[in-house]
Amino acid sequence: MIGGLTTFLAMSYILAVNPELLGSTGMSKTAVFTATILAAIVGCLLMGLVANFPVALAPG
Repeated sequence: MIGGLTTFLAMSYILAVNPELLGSTGMSKTAVFTATILAAIVGCLLMGLVANFPVALAPG
């Protein structure tokens, strides 16, 4: 339970912080938010389905 909660909070944190950081450089916050979500989805699916390793991945 603690591991799942920690993973959820870390993934939620990067979805909130990454667009703010990259948005301050002039990039579109919505585009960065969408790219962060898509990268997290692809990374988690590949890690789970291909590598068969229960690790969550997200850009940071």
